[in-house]
Amino acid sequence: MQVLPFLPKQLCALQKPPKKLFYIGKLELLNGFKIAVVGTRKPNQYTRNLTSMLVSKISKYATIISGGAIGIDSIAHINSYPRTIMVSPSSLDIIYPKENEKLIKNIQSNSLIISEYENSYMPHRYSFLERNRIVIALSDIVILPQGDINSGTSSSARFALELNKPIFTLPQRYGESTLTNSLLSQGKAKAIYDIDEFIEKYLAHLESNLDSINAINGFKTESNDEILEFCKSAPSYEIAFGKFGSRLLEYEFNGLLVRENSIIRTK
Repeated sequence: MQVLPFLPKQLCALQKPPKKLFYIGKLELLNGFKIAVVGTRKPNQYTRNLTSMLVSKISKYATIISGGAIGIDSIAHINSYPRTIMVSPSSLDIIYPKENEKLIKNIQSNSLIISEYENSYMPHRYSFLERNRIVIALSDIVILPQGDINSGTSSSARFALELNKPIFTLPQRYGESTLTNSLLSQGKAKAIYDIDEFIEKYLAHLESNLDSINAINGFKTESNDEILEFCKSAPSYEIAFGKFGSRLLEYEFNGLLVRENSIIRTK
């Protein structure tokens, strides 16, 4: 377990950002476009099947971020693995929930898991709300496949609305998934009727367009950027860090630079 050298910019939009974040795994997964997929712990079979298909397809274009819970969260992690990020409601020395032990250990080994809690922290009731705010804040798009009013998914929807994140959901039958149906009826969410159409409209350009990803996330890529210009010659990481300090970490963290062994270069 290590401490992130700085907080991602997206978290600064929160009224109460975490003071620090701990992580295990591959930080590069925080680069680029991220989609939060969260929802009920008891999805119906239709939601299970469609969410699996949806996540499997969209994870080719974006990293999937969720909260590690049973239900929708697990489906999201499993079908996007290893291109997935889990935000834990516990400290990282604790496997929570125990039912997902194998999945969580896989994420630790080959993906990324983060938490704002130090060692020996078991979740309290409010920990899940705190986790949800990080999941939503880090994302560029939020997908809520199924959820009911006054459920945990409601908090994720509130955070998404407060942070102006685009919300998408799956069309559900009348009387089911009361939260997402309400969001649709109020025009606060859009339905994904066709997965391929959704990908074509919102995601298809991302893999080959780093400038678009960085623009969405608020980062500049001017050609005269002193850090990027300096790193075009692939200097040693030690020299570059001595010159630019933590700014270098931020560029690396957000996908503008790549570290290979002891050198740092532009992507």
